[in-house]
Amino acid sequence: MVSSNFKNSYDTFLQYVMFVMMIAMATTVVIGVIFRWSGQALVWYDEVASVQLAWLTYYGSAYAALKGSHIGVPSILKSFPLGLRKILWVVSKFIIYGFFILLGYYGFKVLTLIQGETLVTLEWVPQIFVQSVIPIGSLLFMLSETLRLREDYADIMSDKKKETEVIMEEQS
Repeated sequence: MVSSNFKNSYDTFLQYVMFVMMIAMATTVVIGVIFRWSGQALVWYDEVASVQLAWLTYYGSAYAALKGSHIGVPSILKSFPLGLRKILWVVSKFIIYGFFILLGYYGFKVLTLIQGETLVTLEWVPQIFVQSVIPIGSLLFMLSETLRLREDYADIMSDKKKETEVIMEEQS
């Protein structure tokens, strides 16, 4: 299936991006600690490490959404009757998409406002590059949510609690 192949490729892409980001951040932190310990603190270390952490957070949240391990709380939705559960599931998806559409929109607006600005310690790194993670992360999160719609719907509509009770009754 095409969407399954795309989802697997997207999953692999996010894993590689996060792996590279984690290695880069760990390297930055280790180098920063070594230089600080030697008495020759790097002026750019704090700013770069915090940017790397922010980027890792945005890409990591997109990956968590792809795995269904994000801010949703399906156990609360499953406590409602099936009819209400469907309505609340749709409402929750509208809220999630609405939030990330707004975040992406205003993240892009910020990019237009900070044109020409650079990092304080590394003047050759444009702020637009640094802050681009906000609209990009928003798009990635929405893509992850979209790729999981069927799974999320099936999961929220299944009644695992009742299935477990039936199995336990059959075993006794």
